[in-house]
Amino acid sequence: MEKYRQFADGGTGVNPFVPTWSNYKASLPMKVLKLVLLVLSVFRLGLFCLGLLWLCATEIVCLPLQIVPPVRRPIHVILTWGGCGMALMGLGIWFTAGSDTIADHRRLKIAPPKVRRYLGFDAKRGCIVLANMQGLTDVLYLGMKLDPVFVFPAADGTPIAYSLLGALRRAGARRASIAEKNSQTLAGIAEDAQKSWKGPVLVFPEGARTNGSAVLAWKAKTFAGLESVTKPVGTALVAVEYSKGGSYTPHHTVGTSFKHIFWLCCQPWHNVKTVWLASSEVEAAVKDKPLVESVSFLRTVLVRMLPGAVEVELYAEKHQEFMAFWDASQKKGYTKPSTQATKKKIDGSLTQAFQLYSLEQNLNMLEWSPRELCVARK
Repeated sequence: MEKYRQFADGGTGVNPFVPTWSNYKASLPMKVLKLVLLVLSVFRLGLFCLGLLWLCATEIVCLPLQIVPPVRRPIHVILTWGGCGMALMGLGIWFTAGSDTIADHRRLKIAPPKVRRYLGFDAKRGCIVLANMQGLTDVLYLGMKLDPVFVFPAADGTPIAYSLLGALRRAGARRASIAEKNSQTLAGIAEDAQKSWKGPVLVFPEGARTNGSAVLAWKAKTFAGLESVTKPVGTALVAVEYSKGGSYTPHHTVGTSFKHIFWLCCQPWHNVKTVWLASSEVEAAVKDKPLVESVSFLRTVLVRMLPGAVEVELYAEKHQEFMAFWDASQKKGYTKPSTQATKKKIDGSLTQAFQLYSLEQNLNMLEWSPRELCVARK
């Protein structure tokens, strides 16, 4: 949209923040269906809240088991799967029908794997998993699949580790957190996850939500302290894609978290697809490359895993600016000033046309004979 051009990427022209549903016009049957779903949304919202309570209970139950990490891990995985699945169903995401596929090396333009894989989400404890970010549903879906330690970059790019409940809060936040003075590096978080049986380390390097059309720029400080993307355990990639049709989608780029959850509950359903690239294939793809080059290449590969997506040179701060502009446009009603501007433009064009017409008549009068000029004046 024209008025949001300032938030688009200068190189590609893609705006990764404008909601995909902003120009959606519902048909009459869909409007009738919305009235039915509005009643159903109350039940679904309750199911979502029940899922959150389940996840809270999971943390309480597993808290005493921290002294025996090998026992805690499988129990935590099972209970987290149930809580996340319940919350996703409340939001209308039928995870049981989700499409989880293995990355195609031809599409990604990397060497084919030595051993063919049939199952994804096989990350080991401490393995770093890089993912794109679109909303809190990313946390729920990938939390159900991996039960990882979640990592989001702070305002300056410093990695901060979160539990699942903390990650849900951070995923819906309007701005990044402020890093503490003695924050762990990504390598330190991965090593701690490996030793403590906490599962993989899921990182959202963008630090902001998008509409799925692009991957934002990553800050170098997020990966500071890593000797290589293959250490301490390795790095895998996962791309998450949601359906973009309908009057509302899981891409949370505007509005509060409560509004986002409510409107998700009001929709019939949402589809989710994932593409997984294992750590062994990443290791082969970045072999002999320095850290900076490896991170840049992995971002390019992640973009290739998302159909129609591009790399943009925009950082998370641009999303904060966009949200502020969006909120202001909704409150002040930018459509009205736009109409007035259009009216002024039309009036100016008519005035200019009238002036040109008068000038043309004056020039024609210079060619008249004295007798014709007298008759015209009378």
